[in-house]
Amino acid sequence: MSGLSWKATGWWLAIITVLLTALFLVYPDIDLRVSAWFYDLDDGFVHAESALLQFIRLTLIYTLALFALASLAMLVRSWLIGKRRAISINVWGFMVATFLAGPLFLANSILKTYWGRARPRDVAPFGGEMSFTPPWLMTDQCDIDCSFVSGEGSALASGIIVLAIVLWPNLRGIWRWIAALVVLPLMLLGIALRVIVGAHFFSDTIFAILLMALVAWVFYGLFNMQNYRHALTWTNLKKDLSKPQ
Repeated sequence: MSGLSWKATGWWLAIITVLLTALFLVYPDIDLRVSAWFYDLDDGFVHAESALLQFIRLTLIYTLALFALASLAMLVRSWLIGKRRAISINVWGFMVATFLAGPLFLANSILKTYWGRARPRDVAPFGGEMSFTPPWLMTDQCDIDCSFVSGEGSALASGIIVLAIVLWPNLRGIWRWIAALVVLPLMLLGIALRVIVGAHFFSDTIFAILLMALVAWVFYGLFNMQNYRHALTWTNLKKDLSKPQ
């Protein structure tokens, strides 16, 4: 969010979300066409049982879960350290709030629980028994853990956004190359896998990313992160980890 003002970023995110909502509602077949790329009439979603893709998926999710738990632990530690802390408590507060409010609350507790959109593998065009529903339209085709939006996509999107805000400004040299050419592509692959294996529609992942960006945008402002983006350095982290509580 450093290239645009905080307000301008929010407006752009809102405009893009509205425009893409209109696109998918006017042309809902986009979802079916994208999912069809990975579907075979005889074998179904051909990559659904791939051991390699499952390994990548679980590795990313477990790593992200550990990262979120570590952020929570550092939030508690920062609070206990008090004013002696080297890293502002706002940094950890922003990270924890983004993970809790985005993937856990908005995506999994609200949208996936109540919107009722059936997953691609469960709808009639792909051998299932449920009806296809465009995004954002509440329906009764799924009772629990439904397709809209992607929960894992939301978690990975939040991870990308948080890392971009609190870590990217402090990375130098080879670490920037690793982040840009290894970490980011792997996390984007993790989001795409939900479509590839028939677990989510393309729009489920697109709106997961956009909604998580909006959640992060809100907390970016609330925690005044513009002033703390350069706080999370290895030197400062070691200082806070070494201080007695």
